[in-house]
Amino acid sequence: MSVKSDSEQSYRIEELLTHGDIKPNNILINYTEPAAAEDQEITLIKQVQISDLEDTVIVPPGKWLRGPLCRNAIWRSAESWARSRQDQTSDVFSFALVMVYMMANEMVLRVPDEQLNAEDSWRYVLRLHLSYFADIEGVERFLEHIGEQNPFFERILELINTFGPENPRQPVEDWDFLEPELKDLVARMTYLDPRGRITAREALEHTWFR
Repeated sequence: MSVKSDSEQSYRIEELLTHGDIKPNNILINYTEPAAAEDQEITLIKQVQISDLEDTVIVPPGKWLRGPLCRNAIWRSAESWARSRQDQTSDVFSFALVMVYMMANEMVLRVPDEQLNAEDSWRYVLRLHLSYFADIEGVERFLEHIGEQNPFFERILELINTFGPENPRQPVEDWDFLEPELKDLVARMTYLDPRGRITAREALEHTWFR
């Protein structure tokens, strides 16, 4: 089934869905282990599905989901933390983190339990967002996206000031535990401003998937 946007671009219905809780536990993979007798190390993935669909909503092209605090804290996009405008690109962000976990066994937004359970847990997790996924332009665009009236506008500015020569950022482009093509894909999927991220369709066309 497909629908058309105002620009007459055709979309499959699944491309209009915003899941809202992308995390490893909700990714189901049907695969075949390599056969020892065949002396090979290739695992054949037959099918991948996303489960836990009760919070899934349709967000038409050019529209946004506002208000809800979607997704688990360590898989959540910055715009969801801010309860600002969210759409399918918020799922793209979360899925990029899942890919990093699956390929490198790294939960890059994991913080200690006392920080994760703190009343201001946003402070610790969002600082990692800014360290890994935010350049100057991305921060400026993100602040424009959420607006000055959003309480996270000032919080982001406060967190930005915690970086300096003795506390430098650690952007995804510098991660040594990912291969170059995957780093490029993850960087494109996790750009701080959701309007600057690639779509799921564009991600699947990336050279890393070929």
